[in-house]
Amino acid sequence: MLPVERKHPARNLSRRSRGLSLVELMVGMVISLICVLGMMSAFSIYEGRKRTITSGSDAQQNGMYSLFELERQIRTAGSGLTQGFNYGLWGCSVTAYSGNAKKLPSATAMPAAFAAWPSATPTKMRVVPVLIASGGSDDAGHAKPDTLAVMGGNPSVTVFRAAITGVPSTSSVTLDNAFGFAANDYVLATTSTGECSLAKIASASSSGSQLSLSAADTPPTGLTVNGNVFDLGTQPSISLYGIDPTASALVAYDVLGRDGTAPVTIADGVVQIKALYGIDSDGDDVVDTWVQPTGDWAIDKLTTDQGTAAAAFAKIKAVRIAVVAQSLLPERAADYAGASTLTLFGDLAAGLRYTVGVQPQYRYKVYDTVIPIRNAIITRHF
Repeated sequence: MLPVERKHPARNLSRRSRGLSLVELMVGMVISLICVLGMMSAFSIYEGRKRTITSGSDAQQNGMYSLFELERQIRTAGSGLTQGFNYGLWGCSVTAYSGNAKKLPSATAMPAAFAAWPSATPTKMRVVPVLIASGGSDDAGHAKPDTLAVMGGNPSVTVFRAAITGVPSTSSVTLDNAFGFAANDYVLATTSTGECSLAKIASASSSGSQLSLSAADTPPTGLTVNGNVFDLGTQPSISLYGIDPTASALVAYDVLGRDGTAPVTIADGVVQIKALYGIDSDGDDVVDTWVQPTGDWAIDKLTTDQGTAAAAFAKIKAVRIAVVAQSLLPERAADYAGASTLTLFGDLAAGLRYTVGVQPQYRYKVYDTVIPIRNAIITRHF
């Protein structure tokens, strides 16, 4: 009988059952790695485009909101002040107290974000709807942000004016007509020296002509006899708008100090504001020319005294503003080696244009609009 050949069990296993060789395993790992790298590359491109679109959208929203807020403020600038144009109100220097603390003229300079504002102390504010302080330029010749001052009120009833008939004090004032004045309203009273005083009404008589004043919110000298009083409502606005270069944000500062001592952020990602005055040279309430807030239209010259300020602002009928918004996230600088400057007001003469420095790896949106100063336009009717 022939012997039976016995085979080893491992030899009966198929090649697949025995597993992968080291070479096959390494080849599979390389292919997998290539696939992962491909997916990561596609994901990186997708995320880059998503970030670009999102950053551009954020810059667009910030720029549009900033322009909307500035336009809203400037369109109502001068409210409650218009009727005082021919009665010594426009151009007067404001004296204001709040909580027994003197706010205007200010003994301190404006916050750092408003370095363009005249820093000489005491800092005065004159009664005009809109003022522009030129930011000047940096060492490279690029324009720095301007600062805007906006002033107005929100009276619930339009009061033409009321004359002070009695000898006023810090606690009360007697008018020839107190109709329209209400408790918690602020009033602005003229003096014979080119100045004006802001005071707060504590209570108003429904039948008489006497107003009780809040001593803590009235200058210690009170108001002035033979002056005129104008109602500014419960929320008079004397505000500055500018750019905080550290935070790259549009900020506002309440000069009267009711919002605290620090500027309030309006919108992030805003890096530039430039503005021009629209001048009516012939008195027909139509803008004839645009001028920069420099030279004869520089803030220090416009506010030298009441007469100069009133005469100058009789000609200013509009403001043209350009706002530059920047994306919050940068792109790779190597991929965006484009222009490093922007030109604002490019449709105007060369002398009215501004060159603004930018960083190529960021996206920018420019918003430009003309804002009529409505309350300045109707001053000649008072």
